[in-house]
Amino acid sequence: MRTIVTSTYALSLLLSTFIISCGPENQTGSDTTTVRTIAPELEEASTENKEDALTEAEKDKLKTITQFAATDSNLSSFSKAFKSSGLNKSLNSTGPYTFFIPSNEAFRSLHADTLQKLLKPENKQRLAKILNNHIVAGKLDTATLQHGSRINTLGREELEVTKQKNLVVINGARVQRSDIQSSNGVIHVIDKLMLSEPKEQL
Repeated sequence: MRTIVTSTYALSLLLSTFIISCGPENQTGSDTTTVRTIAPELEEASTENKEDALTEAEKDKLKTITQFAATDSNLSSFSKAFKSSGLNKSLNSTGPYTFFIPSNEAFRSLHADTLQKLLKPENKQRLAKILNNHIVAGKLDTATLQHGSRINTLGREELEVTKQKNLVVINGARVQRSDIQSSNGVIHVIDKLMLSEPKEQL
């Protein structure tokens, strides 16, 4: 009789051990492992979706002013001149700045071959001076630019602001595109260069 009871107890103990080893807790551990394997992939996909969802204006905000100019086909002349002047090395990541960037059309309105002359190494300082007169320290959007106000450039020249309804004019240069936000300031595209010396002397 004792032998039968002992055998029955041993069998019950064996079954209990088997059931526990295959129970919900072990399954939960397995599920947790699966979730941890999938989670990084879901996180990566989510990041990609967020980047794809950014608007062009939001993407531009992540660029510096010089990076934006380099990717805008209408500002290629400025981008080339800015790089030749050496200013991109000192102003690329600092700021904030307000850039009044002349369009390609503005550069074409210069005297014949003027831009080519300015791009020569011996005229590097002259070119830098001209471009510095298109840059103002601080971030000035069109709401901040007040009619009749005067602002000082990095080239130590003074610019006069004229506003009439939606038209903004800086030293006689009309703003064609305004308030382009970037990581180190704001850009206003203008229709001509603001020169402190006559074109024929350039």
